[in-house]
Amino acid sequence: MIETTVVFGEYRFDLRAARLRSNGQEIRLTPKASAVLKILVERAGHPVTKEELFTTVWKDTVVSDDALTSCIQELRRALEDDARHPRFIETRHRRGYQFVASVSDIPSEFQTEAHADGLSIAVLPFADMSPGRDQEYLCEGFAEELINALTRIDSLRVASRTASFQFRNAGANIREVGRQLGVANLVEGSVRKADDLLRVTVQVIEVSTGYHRWSERFDRKLDDVFAIQDEIARNVVVSLRGNMLPNREKVSSGKPQTGAVAYEYYLRGRHYLHLMTQGDLETSSEMFERAIQLDSGYGPAWGCLAATRAMLYEWFGASDDDLARAESASRKALELSPGLPESHVARGLVLALSRRYDAAFQEFEDAIRLNPGFFEAHYYYGRARFANGETARAAELFRKAAEVRQEDFQSLMLLGQSLRILGMEQEAREATRQGIQRAERALAMNPVDGRALSLGSGALFHDDQVARAIEWSQRSLQLYPDDFCVLVNAACLQTKLRHKEEALELLGRVFARGGGKRDWVEHDSDYDILRDDPRFQAMVAKLK
Repeated sequence: MIETTVVFGEYRFDLRAARLRSNGQEIRLTPKASAVLKILVERAGHPVTKEELFTTVWKDTVVSDDALTSCIQELRRALEDDARHPRFIETRHRRGYQFVASVSDIPSEFQTEAHADGLSIAVLPFADMSPGRDQEYLCEGFAEELINALTRIDSLRVASRTASFQFRNAGANIREVGRQLGVANLVEGSVRKADDLLRVTVQVIEVSTGYHRWSERFDRKLDDVFAIQDEIARNVVVSLRGNMLPNREKVSSGKPQTGAVAYEYYLRGRHYLHLMTQGDLETSSEMFERAIQLDSGYGPAWGCLAATRAMLYEWFGASDDDLARAESASRKALELSPGLPESHVARGLVLALSRRYDAAFQEFEDAIRLNPGFFEAHYYYGRARFANGETARAAELFRKAAEVRQEDFQSLMLLGQSLRILGMEQEAREATRQGIQRAERALAMNPVDGRALSLGSGALFHDDQVARAIEWSQRSLQLYPDDFCVLVNAACLQTKLRHKEEALELLGRVFARGGGKRDWVEHDSDYDILRDDPRFQAMVAKLK
């Protein structure tokens, strides 16, 4: 039996840890699929019967053939394999399966955890060292722009803003932060702004040793902020890979530049955009509009303005004015910055809200083409396909979103929901459980994460953890009693519990104020218990 890491094609598979990787990134597999792959790889070149697989993987458990078929389908997706022309897994008719690719061993002494995870990194919020301690938006903006630049490098796995920004306080234990984020390296730094002078310090730290791979201090004028960001991103990548970058792999956020004051307003807008309350979104919109007043040709500000007005339209009143402003801003963003995936996602959001789905899908496809690692493109594309009733395609996109952002719980939970609608119960249960695990990790870092609590409550219900589901839902309502997403998810849990009156009361607090999207409601099976009720029908009729 092989006892080492093995290589086949562009993939590496650690037989002991049952972990699959490609190009330095882990490809997440369900435990059963990993176990099936382990057996097939260990027996490479020889057929493995179904009986052998059932006996080993599902020991002392009786399951149908569908369980094994589901695992094989998952492995083929992960390996981008074609059942008709297999590179890796061949079906042996009436017998089982055979791993047909050539397999090579890598001795275990050359496979350390540090090496395996060395190309994973998280960027923590920069510390505000300014005299007035009033530059939080600039500190967040520096870190976020660096995250965006690093996600454009195929070989890197970068923790999301949502995950890494949980660790705002200086002095956190480096190893504990790295463990919780699942990365081998951290970027931390500080910003000091006084008038138009800027001092930025930054360091890349290896989690396992505390060793500083690279550190630097920049004393520049605020107008040089873009050059500083690009230089930091380039040196971060070089410090991890140990070599200079080829010309085709330039590290940059890809965003156009603007004046210092306009950029400050843009960063302020980004700060409020992430807070996602109605008041914060209005403030965010105002900041982007100020940036545009100073530089009407700054595409990123137009794109963020479009996204802000689109969110206000979908969740806070469905105002025709909000949609019109989102429409105009998204057109301008695309005109000015067609090379930014953010422009295409903003336009896709607006088109989907206007039910121009074919055009929306094309924008999301363009965003993915520009940056295959852009989570928002896959995630919102999946939501648009779901709203259009294309559940199978939505499931594929939610699965990809979960791979791109490996700490995101939303995409896995929506994947589970989609698979349940498709009747794929076992796959749905696996996706849901993985989503719960990710939500639990998010809550360990931030116990008041309302999205994790409210969306996770439905996932817990489907995992037969009903008491915990109710507890999570109640906690989210106590923390955020007026949040539209919290209310909707609480209502959906009540429909699962067959509590119609409670569900209708919660939905009335959302739908009556124009929150929600009719297309999504029409295709979400959580509402099926309510569809014959005239009160629900009247609510939905008011949605746009």
